[in-house]
Amino acid sequence: MQLIERAVGRLFPENYLHVIRTQNAASFERQEFPVVTPDGPEDKSVAVLLSADSDEMDAESVPSQWRTLQDEHGLEPHVVPFGMDGGGNLVCFDFSAEGEPAVVYWQHDETWPPLPVAESFAAFLQQLS
Repeated sequence: MQLIERAVGRLFPENYLHVIRTQNAASFERQEFPVVTPDGPEDKSVAVLLSADSDEMDAESVPSQWRTLQDEHGLEPHVVPFGMDGGGNLVCFDFSAEGEPAVVYWQHDETWPPLPVAESFAAFLQQLS
């Protein structure tokens, strides 16, 4: 995680780090959250918490997915994934603004940019149903 924190120039939220320390690469018990897409409101899901291990060869790790977003999809480095649904779509932190990062949803088969989900990780966790 320190590699990504250094690259982004920002620290991960403490409540996210607590979840990683206690449930690294675990499944979320409550998975669904609302997103407003260009097609209208939809319920999306986050099935897996990406591993915080530094192994970029592990397809379900934060570093691997972060590099893929940049290298293959042209997203800015300030978009850092932390969760994935069953179809390869990602739930990410958006470190573009000052303060705690917002949570956004990136859908790989759409051309729209990452969509806002919550203003913080704590708010995101509260939205899960």
